[in-house]
Amino acid sequence: MGSIFKIPVVQNINLYETAELLHKNGIKLYAAHLKGRKNHYEEDYTGGCAFLLGNEARGLSEHAASLCDELIKIPMPGGAESLNASVAAAVLMYEAVRQKMLR
Repeated sequence: MGSIFKIPVVQNINLYETAELLHKNGIKLYAAHLKGRKNHYEEDYTGGCAFLLGNEARGLSEHAASLCDELIKIPMPGGAESLNASVAAAVLMYEAVRQKMLR
């Protein structure tokens, strides 16, 4: 079976309440964002983590980004500005799993 049946995925939720719940439970919230100061592979995802992604055209709102612990970026050589949201999600989740497997 696919990962959708194995990992918690949420959508169309109250973002403020969810961010608060994550923080209370020690889960770090990361935003994939063009203003990210670190590349995605420079963060430590071995603890609890969650990723927040916007759409390809508009990205995340400033309000949504402000709820996150860190803004991260996926480096894009060749002049492309962003990835498809599902591809970006896969890159981030794979890096989190990779780090946990190496632990």
